[in-house]
Amino acid sequence: MRILLRDRYIDVPAQPDELTPEQYRYYVFLASAYQAGDISGDQLRCRLFSYLAGLGSLDYTMLIPEYVAQAEKAMPDVLAGFMRRSTGPDGRAKVELQFGSCRNLLPEVDGYRGPLDWLHGLSYGDFVQCLTILPDCSDQSDEVRAAAMEAMARTLYKVPEGAGVPPVLLFHAPVFFATVWNAISSGPVTVNGRSIDLSIIFRSSGGERRPDDRTGWIGITFEIAKANVFGNVREVEAAGFWEVLLYLYKCKFEYLHEKKE
Repeated sequence: MRILLRDRYIDVPAQPDELTPEQYRYYVFLASAYQAGDISGDQLRCRLFSYLAGLGSLDYTMLIPEYVAQAEKAMPDVLAGFMRRSTGPDGRAKVELQFGSCRNLLPEVDGYRGPLDWLHGLSYGDFVQCLTILPDCSDQSDEVRAAAMEAMARTLYKVPEGAGVPPVLLFHAPVFFATVWNAISSGPVTVNGRSIDLSIIFRSSGGERRPDDRTGWIGITFEIAKANVFGNVREVEAAGFWEVLLYLYKCKFEYLHEKKE
């Protein structure tokens, strides 16, 4: 997005997908500060716009009046892709920052490398482990939630036990995983240039229902290993999760087609 500021046109990000890793880390810092109540909604808007506009630690409000007017004219359009206003449980208006990117905006942090965009490079075993962890990342208990967020970061970024997890990953890892998982499980995604509705894997196909053995994804792993497409259980867990999901999609698609016939 191009805006006029200080009598010259500059390019600024228009949505989280366009942030650099450095910009994204600051974006997470602002989100954390706002959630903790350290800054107000107005301060959040001012600080985020100023940073995206290349002013660094300088707030646009400190510029000369002419430049302040230019900034305030451009600010609504710039922040529209990052923020939305909503109403909290108490009826008060609040600001929400958007974190809906399936790109990994922090591919490497302090030497720890995470999966690629859309979680490419993540093993099926780690995918299942993250799915198991995910519900606890929004638990009411601070202790449970903190432990889950740390476990998610260690799994996605291979942070060894005993080493401290970079604080930014405690926020980023669960958000990134949840965003990709929601995209996969709720609607079509593009794979190799084609739109594929992977959500059929997770929908009931109707007809006679088999008893639920409550083994969940572990049970699915055993079934995949039984088919010997990827090998034994350990080899299935080591396979790329995208390859395994596409195999499950193929099986479900063929089943639904045969049932229709």
